Amino acid sequence: MINLFVIDDHPFFIDGIRSLFTDGEEKIKVSGSANSAQEALPKLKKSQSKVILLDLIMPGMGGVEFSVILKNEFPEKKVIVLTGELDQTVLYNTWINNVDAILMKYCGRTELIDTIYDVLSGRRIIGRDVPNFQPKIESIMGGQPRLTPSELKVLNLLAHGHTRKVVGEMLKTSENAVDFHCNNIFRKFNNRKLISVIEEARSYKMI
Repeated sequence: MINLFVIDDHPFFIDGIRSLFTDGEEKIKVSGSANSAQEALPKLKKSQSKVILLDLIMPGMGGVEFSVILKNEFPEKKVIVLTGELDQTVLYNTWINNVDAILMKYCGRTELIDTIYDVLSGRRIIGRDVPNFQPKIESIMGGQPRLTPSELKVLNLLAHGHTRKVVGEMLKTSENAVDFHCNNIFRKFNNRKLISVIEEARSYKMI
């Protein structure tokens, strides 16, 4: 069972997350929650949760600052930000604090579940509808997009002429999962044309 700990200042949102997993089908459940960073810290010290779902905009200490504490105090726990924030600077500052994923609050059950399993596998994820803050990362990191190992595998296979369906079969995953990685790749390259992305990736000697 994967235990989640949800931190959000709106109790109805926490209840909504809890309701997503009441059937136990995905072996995921909300085992703890808090309405603020101050309330969360002592609870997390006793919690067996593997994944923390964190809101960014809260009274008192916000999620951007609290994410630093969480990653320092609980390095074994994965932090997924669930937010409605659209400001690129805020999202960038959150990402460089080494959170494991950023998703929009309206992402949907499937994307949330996929992301939970992805971060537990060691991946970092930017959700499909998260505003593009990649230019800020590129300006600091020299312009080359940074892909996760899974994204690199997908892009390399696509570059060899395989369809998304075949790529999914080769990686033993679903075509939807491949689509999810492709959306992340397109966002990071700021380009939705696969041929152009492949050419740019080859120019960086990424594939």
